[in-house]
Formats: sequence, C-alpha cells, structure tokens
Amino acid sequence: MLKKGILFVFFAFVLSSCSYNFVGSYSGLAGGVSKIYISAVENLTSEPNLQTYMKGYLINELNLDSRVSVVKKQSADGILSVKITSYDISPSSFSASGLTSMYRCTIVASVSLKGEKGYLIKDKSLSAYRDYNAKDAVSATEEARLTIAKQVLKDLALKIDNELFVNF
Repeated sequence: MLKKGILFVFFAFVLSSCSYNFVGSYSGLAGGVSKIYISAVENLTSEPNLQTYMKGYLINELNLDSRVSVVKKQSADGILSVKITSYDISPSSFSASGLTSMYRCTIVASVSLKGEKGYLIKDKSLSAYRDYNAKDAVSATEEARLTIAKQVLKDLALKIDNELFVNF
C-alpha cells in the first residue's frame, strides 16, 4: 500500500510539472496582440520614398504570417510604428590598390508596438544592410537608390516580422 502511495505521489508530481507545447503554436504578439495596424512609416532621412516601400513590404511580410492579421486601425488590438532613422551608403571593401571595391547600404529603423489603448508594449531599434559592387561612389549611390535600398527594406521588413515574435 505504501508503495502505491509513493508511486501515486511520484507520478502526480511528474505529471504536474511537465508540460508540452508545439513549436510555433503561439498565436499572437506580446501583450496578446493578434490583430495589428501599421501606422504611417516615418522617414527621418533625406532619402525620398523609403517610407512608402517600407510600409508595403511590412504589410506583405505580416500578411504572410498566420500568427497575426493586418487590419484597419479601429479593428486592431495593437499598433506597429516604424521610423526610418538612418540611411547610409559607405565603402565596405577595398581592392589591393586601395580603391573601393564594394559598398554597403545600411538602413536603421526604430520599431514600437503599442496596445490598443496606447500603452507601449515594446520598443526596439533594428537595422539591415546589403553589400554590393559598384565601380565608383556615384554609381554606388545610384544603384543603392534604384535597387539595393529596396532589397535592404525587404530584409528589414522580414527582420521586423521575426522580431515581433522572438525577443521583441
């Protein structure tokens, strides 16, 4: 009888202390947010149109994520705000003769998630960059403006989506 009692207590303890969850089964963001509104992206840099591309890429990324829905402001239980704070093109690699052989386009954004009543859930600064070839500084600037910056913004949108659910 004592053995049965000890076994019962042992199994009760083990079963009460164990839990199992499927990876990816969490259905919302921090603060219980599952429906999100993306406010107008602010561009604090001198590079035009970054905010337009960023908002479009964010909407596309979040619409692909089944854990959250992008909705109108009146239906949202969370508001995502993004401010593009830095846009930079700089040399990243040099040839043996000392000439620039690669450039780096870096974009930094401040991202915040607020609850429906305006309380701050999380606030974080994120960045993304791409290295690319260009024959000189003028062509590097033009190439970044025409194509590379858009790729960096897509990378940043994906990073924001990932950060909303992991470590945000």
